[in-house]
Amino acid sequence: MVGFGTKSQERKTMTKKIARLRSDVINQIAAGEVLENPASAVKELVENAIDAGALRIRVEIKGGGHQLIRVEDDGVGMGREDALECLERHATSKIRQTDDLLSLATMGFRGEALAAIASVAQLELQTMDGDESTRLEVEAGRVVAVECCARNRGTTIDVRSLFYNVPARLKFQKSAASSSAQTLKTMQMIALAQPEIAFTLVSQERVVFEAEAALDWRERAKDVLGSFAHEVKGERDGYVIYGLIGSPEEAKGNRSGQYVFVNRRPIFSPVIARALKDGYSTRLPEGKHPTAVLYLELPPDEFDVNVHPQKRDVRFQDDSKVYRLVERAIASAFGAAPETAFLSPLEFKDAILPWDREAPVAESVCREVQPELLIPKREKKVPVALIGSLALFEGDPCVLLDLKGAEARLLFENIEKKTPHVQALLLPIEIHLSSEEARLGEEWVDEWKTWGIEARLLGSRTVAIDALPVGLEPDEAADFFTQWKTEKKAASLICRLCRSRKKVYSLQEAALIEEKLAECQDGVYDPLGRVIRKEVREEQMIEWLSHAT
Repeated sequence: MVGFGTKSQERKTMTKKIARLRSDVINQIAAGEVLENPASAVKELVENAIDAGALRIRVEIKGGGHQLIRVEDDGVGMGREDALECLERHATSKIRQTDDLLSLATMGFRGEALAAIASVAQLELQTMDGDESTRLEVEAGRVVAVECCARNRGTTIDVRSLFYNVPARLKFQKSAASSSAQTLKTMQMIALAQPEIAFTLVSQERVVFEAEAALDWRERAKDVLGSFAHEVKGERDGYVIYGLIGSPEEAKGNRSGQYVFVNRRPIFSPVIARALKDGYSTRLPEGKHPTAVLYLELPPDEFDVNVHPQKRDVRFQDDSKVYRLVERAIASAFGAAPETAFLSPLEFKDAILPWDREAPVAESVCREVQPELLIPKREKKVPVALIGSLALFEGDPCVLLDLKGAEARLLFENIEKKTPHVQALLLPIEIHLSSEEARLGEEWVDEWKTWGIEARLLGSRTVAIDALPVGLEPDEAADFFTQWKTEKKAASLICRLCRSRKKVYSLQEAALIEEKLAECQDGVYDPLGRVIRKEVREEQMIEWLSHAT
């Protein structure tokens, strides 16, 4: 009985496990989701300024943003009541009901940013809506002063000592220099999305970024990022894409050179990143990522930005539709070959006219279906000069062609086909394997089939090659095999093989290479993304010659 009574008393005196969090704790949790670093605070504040209709936004930081973040705009401003309420969680002017989330046209909408920032910093807000001005001081989320102030229409927010009351978060912040670089990247990203707004970023009292209001997105992109090689345009079922992409040789080892916007919102999307890279097809070197600034315009109800606290990820209603739009627009930017070589009905009609009414019907029918009438004719070009492996083709402009690089492109695109074109060998080429290699013989023979190499095992330590892909010479087979064992990336191996060839080209051979290259998916770059076809104007050549002499 004594034992039973003791347990009963213990159950009665147990402390309550569930408790409602205080508002300051809630705000700091929200800050942990919304704010990673000073750059994320700058992003939230600048987006609020954009939504307020600002045409000029000035950002100043000190100590990478840890000491000070100041965002000043000339937007509509706020009255006192709105200024006090904007510091509350889930207080926003952007939405009113659930359905508004399906048609968002503003940058911010959660109503958490200001409350979150104010909970982990010392914040001062000055604002004027044209009728009244207000100055607020906030310490760790608590308003400590409210008064009038003298200022023009707009809003200025000072954020000092960011994360000062969250030591654990402050401990893992990056250096001031790194934080400044992140803020610069953020400002550039926002400026690219808003060309009609002027932006200034000041760090340690020095202007590090300035973008005046631009006429259009092209001008802003060139001002912020410099020139790009190709322009992108496309439209599909109400989805629109436009932008700029870099040449393959400008590709980077990561995606830091990619700027993507959906309805002016900077985002990252694995779907778009994949489509962008696939659009380059075989033009990109292995492990490289293209540079690009892409703008997509979609109906607001066909994508969701409410899947990440910082609104940097999106979920599309139709991923495949977005992928096809981006991939085809990128491919078209390079002037990709049409999917079929046949003429359109109108072109076909022009090709077979004038109709020979005096000819027999059977002969006329035959003339209609002759292959040369179905495939556009192309005049064969013969180079006017050969300089080693470079061929010069006359025209306006002239064309300088790297023949070795062109052969690499031809071979690479051939083996990339589902069924490569092959050349049967009169006598098989025999390659002897070491004892270690013999264990992999069957596996290698199967793998070579994907390269267009038809081979079979002879005994346990010999491979007989019966056919090679068109573009790979029989006397190169042994060298190819030796290099293939250590380098199985097609682009690298083929470029090295073709460029190591010691051969003297004839005018006829150069003409044939140029003709075949015109049928390639990409006739401008080799498999590693290096330029192989360069247009040169006569005046440029004269200038070069004058410098050379």
